[in-house]
Amino acid sequence: MKYYRLKDSLEKPDQRYTKLSRIIKKLDAHQATIRVVQFLLPEEEGSHCTGARVQGTKVFLTFDSNAWATRARFQVPTLLGQMQELAQFSHVEEIVISTSRGAPPIESV
Repeated sequence: MKYYRLKDSLEKPDQRYTKLSRIIKKLDAHQATIRVVQFLLPEEEGSHCTGARVQGTKVFLTFDSNAWATRARFQVPTLLGQMQELAQFSHVEEIVISTSRGAPPIESV
């Protein structure tokens, strides 16, 4: 059995590897967004943020429990203002917070 490293897969020009590189780029963007949100939130809330993605003018944040999501909702006005000061998030108008437990998202302004 031959093993491949992820880095080796990206270097090959074959069509199937371009799909893999797009997925990796999306993952990198996702992780960068999470890092920004975790940095801007207070330390306690930021450490419980498990997901963040930008879709249009909304940022969707996911927390590991309802309690931490509720606490983060109090930070939404401050967080939104701080994010809008950053160039990559200047177009953001709304933050939507949910939990990773499958509950429907509750929209925040």
